[in-house]
Amino acid sequence: MTHHNLFKLTFLFVLLTLFDQAVYSQEKAKPNVLFIAIDDLRPELACYGASHIYSPNMDALAGSGRRFDHAYCQQSVCNPSRSSLMTGMRPDSIGVTGNHMHFRSNHPEIITLPEYFKQHGYVATAIGKIYHGVFPEGTSNTRWDTMGDPQSWSTPVIRFGPRYYYTEEGMASAKKVFRRIYNPQNPAPDDWTKKLVFGPATESPDITDPALYDGKVADAAVQTLREWKKGDKPFFLAAGFIKPHSPYVAPKRYFDLYEEIDLASHKAFPADTPAFAGHGSSELRRYTDQPKRGEIPIENQRRLRHAYFACVSYIDAQVGRLLSELDRSGLSENTIVVLYGDHGYHLGEHGLWGKTTNFELDTRVPLIVRVPGMKAAGTSSPSLVELVDLYPTLVELAGLPLPNQLEGKSFTSILDDPSHITKSEAFSQYPRKEDLMGYSMRTPSHRLTHWVHQPSGVIQATELYDYTNGLVEKQNIASTSPHRVKQL
Repeated sequence: MTHHNLFKLTFLFVLLTLFDQAVYSQEKAKPNVLFIAIDDLRPELACYGASHIYSPNMDALAGSGRRFDHAYCQQSVCNPSRSSLMTGMRPDSIGVTGNHMHFRSNHPEIITLPEYFKQHGYVATAIGKIYHGVFPEGTSNTRWDTMGDPQSWSTPVIRFGPRYYYTEEGMASAKKVFRRIYNPQNPAPDDWTKKLVFGPATESPDITDPALYDGKVADAAVQTLREWKKGDKPFFLAAGFIKPHSPYVAPKRYFDLYEEIDLASHKAFPADTPAFAGHGSSELRRYTDQPKRGEIPIENQRRLRHAYFACVSYIDAQVGRLLSELDRSGLSENTIVVLYGDHGYHLGEHGLWGKTTNFELDTRVPLIVRVPGMKAAGTSSPSLVELVDLYPTLVELAGLPLPNQLEGKSFTSILDDPSHITKSEAFSQYPRKEDLMGYSMRTPSHRLTHWVHQPSGVIQATELYDYTNGLVEKQNIASTSPHRVKQL
C-alpha cells in the first residue's frame, strides 16, 4: 500500500468517525418526552385554585412549567378523546365517537403521535392506559378494554392484571356479581379479578401504593427511566394512570388527607336546557352500593367526592415518583414533560356524576407542559388550547417536520409567551340517541352547542352559555340571545 493510499484511508476513517459521533450527538440532543395521561382527572388541583386538594407534585410541575387554564378535550369520554389526541385529528375525522370504535378500522394509514416519534429515531414505550385499553390482552370481558395500538410503540405495551377491590366486603361483592353474570358454575375464587365487574363504588384498603394498578405503573415507569438513562436513543415514554376513574379505590392514607368534604356547589341542571344534554349518571349507578335511579343520597355524595379526592392525591404521589426519578437521573435537563387529563368530570354538579356531556366540567381538562429552559416557567396561560394540539406541539418541540394529517395547531408560542393566543375557539362534541350529535364551540366567554340530526344536518336544539360570571352553566340563553347565537 502506497503512502498516498494509506493517507486516504486514514482520512476516510477519521471522517466516518466524526460523522458517527455527529449523528450520535444529534440523536442525544433530541429532547426526550415523558407523556403522563390521567383518566377522569378534572382540573381540580391546588395549582388550579382548589386549595382543598392535596396535589403537591402536580403543583410543583405546574410551578416549573406551563399550566393551561383553558384546555379542552374533543369528546368527553375515554376512547374518542385519547384517539383524537394520539392521531392529531378530531373524532368525526377518524370516525371514533364511542368507546367501541378503533381509528384504524377506518384509517389504517394514520401515523400516531408515538409512532411518528418512533419513525424518527425514538424509543416509544407505553405503560398503563394510554389508548382505551387497561388490562393485558385476554383478561377482560369487554372489547374496548383490550383496545390499543401495538404499531405505535417500539416495545409491547406494559399493562397489569386488574384488581380493583381489596377489602373483604369489596371482594365479596365483586365475586357475587361475577358469579351471577359471567360464570354461574362457581368459578375459581380469583377469576373475577380478570373481568370488568362492579362492586362498591369506593374502597380505602390499608395497602401500599404498588398493590394497586397505578402503583405498578409508576414502578415500571421508574425502572424504565433508570434503564434508559444511559441509552443511546431519545425516548418517548407514555405512562397512563387509571385513577381517579371509578371505582374510587386508593390506599387508606390518601383518604386520611381529607376530613370535611363539601358537596357540589351547584346541583341544579341548567335552566331551559334540553334534558338530553345531560344523562342519568349510569356510570355511577353500575356500582352495587349506589341507587339505580333517583337522587344519590347525601352521605353517598360525600363519600364519593372524598374517594375521588383521595384517588387524585394517590395519583399525584405516583406522578411525583416519575418526576423525582427524572431529576435523580439527570434526565430532566433534556426531557419535555406533558401531563393531561383525558376529559373532565362531574361530581354532583348539575345533578350529574361522571362525564359524557358538552358542559364545561366535562370538556375542560388539566394540562401542564414543561420544556427544558422554557421562558416564564411557572406562569399559567389563559389561552384556549385543545388536546388535539398536543401532537403538532410536541413534533415542533422535537424539531421534526409536521405530518400532513394533523388538524390541531401547535401552541409552542404559548410555551414561550403565556399571553400569546393561537386560536379563538375550542371544539368538542358528544353524541346522543336518535342520531343526534352535539357540536360545541367554546370561546373565551361563551359556549355554543348545536344538536344536529345526522345525516340530515338539521339543528334540533341549541344551547348558549355565558361564562363571564363563573364556569358552571346555570341557564341556556340561546332563545333570549339570538343575536349572540348568530354572531358566534
